[in-house]
Amino acid sequence: MNNKSIRMVVSLSLNALFIAIAVVVVVMFGTKAYTFGNNIFNEKSVDTVDNAKVVEVTIADGVTAKRLASQLYEKGLISDEKIFYFQVKLSDYKDKFKAGTYSLNTGMMKILAGISTTDTGDSE
Repeated sequence: MNNKSIRMVVSLSLNALFIAIAVVVVVMFGTKAYTFGNNIFNEKSVDTVDNAKVVEVTIADGVTAKRLASQLYEKGLISDEKIFYFQVKLSDYKDKFKAGTYSLNTGMMKILAGISTTDTGDSE
């Protein structure tokens, strides 16, 4: 094999390797993005209705989405603060929380609807 052939084989090998790595990276990020989006838009309760526990939560006036997510996570009402934060930011309930004390349960799926002033027409 001459020098030109060796360079061509190495070049093709490196290009194939680069393409394979790019495909793996795209698939990994795509899978993570899909899972994250699915978790945001397909809200699930922490417990089943049969195992649900009632928890009292006091929401301060003007609470931020980040603080609310942290508060509900600490009380065991949500399973992921980051997911809940983005659910709030992408919903009609953003910045429309009613201050007060609420009795929520860990089997609830529509926690945002229970603590906000916005009526979106959804009912559970």
